[in-house]
Amino acid sequence: MSFWKKNQIRFDGKKEVETRLKNQTDNVISRRFKILMVGVAIGGAILLIRLFMTQIGQKDYYATKLSQYNTSIFTSDTFRGNIYDRNYNRLVYNKNINCATYYAVKNIQPEEIEVIINFLINNVTVDTSDVKSRDKKDYLIKKDEKFVKSLLTAEELKQDSDTVYKLQIDRITDEMLNQKLSENDIKYYMLYFKIANCTRGSTVLLEGLSIKEASIIGENSSLLRGIKVTNDWSREYTYKNSLTQVLGKVTTKKQGLPANTKDILLAEDYNNDARVGVSGLEAQYEHILSGDNAKYSISYDGNGTPIVQSVSSGSKGNNMRITIDWELQEILNKDIEEFLKNRSGGPHNNHIFITLMNPNNGEIVAMAGKKRDTKTGEISDFAAGNYLYAYAIGSTFKSATIYTAFKENLITKNTYFNDTADGIQIKGTPVKRSWNKSGLGRLNEIQALAQSSNVYMFYVAIKLGGGVYVPRETLNIDPKAFDILRKDAGELGLGVKTGLDVPKEELGYRGDVTKRQGGNLLDFAIGQYDTYTPMQMAQYVSTIANGGKRIQPHLFMDSFTETEEGEKISLLQHKVKVLDDVSSYTLAFERVQTGFREGCVSGLAKSINGSYQAAGKTGTAQVMIKGEEYQNRAFVGYAPYDNPQIAVACMSDTQTRTSTSACNGLSKTAFTKYFEKYGVKSE
Repeated sequence: MSFWKKNQIRFDGKKEVETRLKNQTDNVISRRFKILMVGVAIGGAILLIRLFMTQIGQKDYYATKLSQYNTSIFTSDTFRGNIYDRNYNRLVYNKNINCATYYAVKNIQPEEIEVIINFLINNVTVDTSDVKSRDKKDYLIKKDEKFVKSLLTAEELKQDSDTVYKLQIDRITDEMLNQKLSENDIKYYMLYFKIANCTRGSTVLLEGLSIKEASIIGENSSLLRGIKVTNDWSREYTYKNSLTQVLGKVTTKKQGLPANTKDILLAEDYNNDARVGVSGLEAQYEHILSGDNAKYSISYDGNGTPIVQSVSSGSKGNNMRITIDWELQEILNKDIEEFLKNRSGGPHNNHIFITLMNPNNGEIVAMAGKKRDTKTGEISDFAAGNYLYAYAIGSTFKSATIYTAFKENLITKNTYFNDTADGIQIKGTPVKRSWNKSGLGRLNEIQALAQSSNVYMFYVAIKLGGGVYVPRETLNIDPKAFDILRKDAGELGLGVKTGLDVPKEELGYRGDVTKRQGGNLLDFAIGQYDTYTPMQMAQYVSTIANGGKRIQPHLFMDSFTETEEGEKISLLQHKVKVLDDVSSYTLAFERVQTGFREGCVSGLAKSINGSYQAAGKTGTAQVMIKGEEYQNRAFVGYAPYDNPQIAVACMSDTQTRTSTSACNGLSKTAFTKYFEKYGVKSE
């Protein structure tokens, strides 16, 4: 018996080998599958745990995130700052109004829009006064597309849509609009376009709702989806018939941003429907008066109905105080109106202006003006005419001529010329004399101003032009004399923009360069060639009064806020700006000032003098209308003579030759009332 057991030898065939390999493969797959299943089980468990944590543990977090993704933030303009006069009399303020505001509904259908609009038309007042003819053309295209298409030829209709649209707009006439659009049609489509075009945010549909109308809308909120009654404001004037053009206008919510500045304002984060100043001081000081926008959010429920919530209330704009003394302003307004009512100035005397300016700091203390409608006789406020209308100012220009004479070394102190009945006789032109046809005699520069000698100024002009005067012969002059006189007058404030803080200021007419003949230069020297605004006249006489500093006139005085207790906190104050300084010509200003004073003591302006010791110059400029002569009457002056506190410039256009100058009485009233209120200050 052997101790060794021998292993049996196995011989595998092909079939056995394949079976063995298959079993090995199955074992591997089985093991891997089991591992995979364990992995899937573990992963599923992890996901279930995360899902549990998300749904339960972080429920509030993800709910907030979802709300944020479904919520948009919008802004709305807040109250503007008020405008006050120098003594804190309120001139412009905000008035609370009720509005119907539409907040964009998601996927609102045309049928629903129609229901909303018809309800509003039938139950509340729909104001269409802001609807323009251009808007109505769009309404007609929407209402009657077939008719509008019939206005174009078949070939025209084949063009691109933009071209077709422009052609349709051009073809629609006002007559068609009147025939095809009823008042209800205009109301309907005005509201339709507002709602249809508001796909996000909000738009104001109606302003100035009565309490009853507001209640009707509130009670039918389920029918009027997206529409809410909101508390808003409008801009109001305390005094509706005075200085309104100067104070300016603000757009309504319905009007929104003006087209000419829309892109700029949008870049500055204004909304399309924001109210902004578009004229006068409202526009000039938009950055002060406008407030910080309020913020609100819009989210939506499952039906697409907006849910509106306040995010922040914003803040009111800063208040602004202007230099105008309202009491003086109204006194002058009444005097002007009375003069125009009486029509003592003649049928063409339709404008009278007066400006009071502090010659030391440029404050406009009063700026009154009125115009009379030539057809109806109605008199309305036109204070803005002080800087928007320009006139020939006559002899009030003569101090500029004397200033030029000294500056250009044409005369010295006590230079005399003879003012005779012969006047100045230039070949081919009528004789040019002073107002006294008999002549004013031998005069120096002071007497020439006080007595308003034309002839004296003519001799100065001849010297300025390098001419040689020979009676009844042609007067040849250097055309550059016009430029010199214009430049020197501009240094005082005539013929240049004053820099008044308003959006627009008139420059005035400058004489034709092709008419620079000797006779016209003589006319220039007496204020009957170029034209100037009353505001330029005020700056001009202020420069004379202060001895040569052309100061920028201004209406802005300061800005401020108020605490709840009413305490005023100053924010920004105006700084005096000197635009030109020619005070080095001391002799010129001393002689002009003396001439002005003499004019109010013994000269043509003596009726304006008073205890305040005025200095000034009257002016008359001839105006021809249909072959008949009328006269612009003017006055520039200041007081007191030795310590100027206030300067006055007045213009009354096209009075009759025989009528009393409106400016003499107005200017005296201005001086008298000013010093009654503020007193004469000692040096």
